[in-house]
Amino acid sequence: MSSIQRYHVGPRLCETVVHNNTVYLAGQIAESLEKDALGQTEEVLACIDRLLAEVGSDKSKMLQVTIFLSDMADYDAMNQAWSEWIPHGHTPARATVQAKLADPRYLVEMTVIAAL
Repeated sequence: MSSIQRYHVGPRLCETVVHNNTVYLAGQIAESLEKDALGQTEEVLACIDRLLAEVGSDKSKMLQVTIFLSDMADYDAMNQAWSEWIPHGHTPARATVQAKLADPRYLVEMTVIAAL
């Protein structure tokens, strides 16, 4: 039986779960909610980098990303940050959807599944 490792465990969720050499990240949001969609996306991507590195993975090993935007009008701004961040040739399977997020100040949220 394989083990499950949990990181940054809170009362409702943990930020990272590792199981069978696969990394699952909870929805990541920006801390600076006064930023626009570009700024929030950059913060979210930096957080993803940090969480993946913490368990020995990185963005080149991402398998799937789901991006939630509070408004599809922010799609181009989000993609600008994404395109500058993602390594060429290592794009994951990705979906982008408009969703009502938990706080109206949240403009971008991302979930990630990656290999170790």
